[in-house]
Amino acid sequence: MRGYPADDQIVSQIETVRTALPTWVISTVELVELAENAERAAVHINVETADRSRKLIVEVAEWQQKLSEWQGLVLSPRLKAELRILKATLDASMDEANAAAAELKLFEQRIR
Repeated sequence: MRGYPADDQIVSQIETVRTALPTWVISTVELVELAENAERAAVHINVETADRSRKLIVEVAEWQQKLSEWQGLVLSPRLKAELRILKATLDASMDEANAAAAELKLFEQRIR
């Protein structure tokens, strides 16, 4: 990747996102389903599940921030395209996760 020195700094780290993305998406879908089921059944989720869900949201938000920062660098067109795709996927996942978290009051429970 000649002419794009910032690529080297990112490529080694982006493998983490590539590897984790399917798991994050599946976990988000499960969180959304859990929120819908809990609302229907009028029950609260257990503490471990709530903690795992909060951790997912925080971890994905941290990667969203990194991807945003990386998009501001001078990168190869290929890497810029990949970052846009990954960021859009994480943004959609976070929208879903945050909506489910609000339904489940995940971050309100933690404060109490």
